[in-house]
Amino acid sequence: MRNAWVVRPYPHNIYRMREFLEGNLVAVGWPALGDLTGMTTRDEIKHQLSKQYGGSARPLGAAAGSLYRFVVEILKGDFIVVPDGDNVYFSVVTSDYRYEPTVATDEEGYPHQRKVRWLQDGRPLPRKALTGRMSNTLKGRLSVFSIYNVGDVETTVDRSDLFKPGADTDLKPRYLHKLQDGSLRGVNPFTFEEAVRKLLSLYYPSLDRQSTRNSSSGDTDLKADLPGDVVVRIQVKNFYPSMGHLGEDAVRQLADSMEPGDIGIVVTSGVVGNDAKDLASKYAEKGLYISFIDGQQFVDLLFENIEQRRTARVGALPDACGDLETGVHLPVMAKRELLRGTA
Repeated sequence: MRNAWVVRPYPHNIYRMREFLEGNLVAVGWPALGDLTGMTTRDEIKHQLSKQYGGSARPLGAAAGSLYRFVVEILKGDFIVVPDGDNVYFSVVTSDYRYEPTVATDEEGYPHQRKVRWLQDGRPLPRKALTGRMSNTLKGRLSVFSIYNVGDVETTVDRSDLFKPGADTDLKPRYLHKLQDGSLRGVNPFTFEEAVRKLLSLYYPSLDRQSTRNSSSGDTDLKADLPGDVVVRIQVKNFYPSMGHLGEDAVRQLADSMEPGDIGIVVTSGVVGNDAKDLASKYAEKGLYISFIDGQQFVDLLFENIEQRRTARVGALPDACGDLETGVHLPVMAKRELLRGTA
């Protein structure tokens, strides 16, 4: 019996949809691991991850699970579903796991690969055309996970009338570049924080701005109180990569405002540094869990919700795509906190 799997187009947190389509492949990151051929258990993969990347048990377990599914559990003939913004691509696996050393670098970052055959000539399906069940399934944020109702995939891929001409896979990278080099008009620390508030308010309805700013009690920009006395605390950093990566200070400031059991999220328009990730892992050992939404992930969330914005008429990030001559004004809408363990 064939299975169906979701593989996200962000190996090593780099957008690779074009490479997926042109190379007839899907891939995951973690390039420092080396060739995983011959590894047959999750524990073997988790041990290798721990040696090369370190980190606390929780994100290591999620990463090991994604890699195990990709290396061991996926079989030739299985479906691979790749969600990309408001488009979804479908393919069939045509190879066993393969390791490509030429892209096993931090700059490339997609050496763990499977060859695939793209269905419907590589044309995407608009996300709005998915069944409700499949749409809910794609909400998972791990790098690789299974789709339990394979029948939804089988009936969808036969509907050629639902698929549209190929999408512009360069649009998201161009938009991200403009966001991160500061050339989007009207985007500043205040408007970016408001964009994040609207984005995550869909899932944390009571999310509101806070007045704390680098005080002795820590720094929380946005806060929501959930049922069960769960508190969500978010710090927002409009950060340009040219100024360096987001460092430990943002994590420390947020952690100082948290209590055990709180949900902590750092959202940045830039890139999260390894020192920030390492510090978050140390706080996790103390029961303070802090995750990250970086610039690439933020842009992906915006594109995922283009169709929802058209129907919901919610606010948009200023000048989101005006300079890209697309006629599309990207939304300030969201899905959910990205789960740990993506790569």
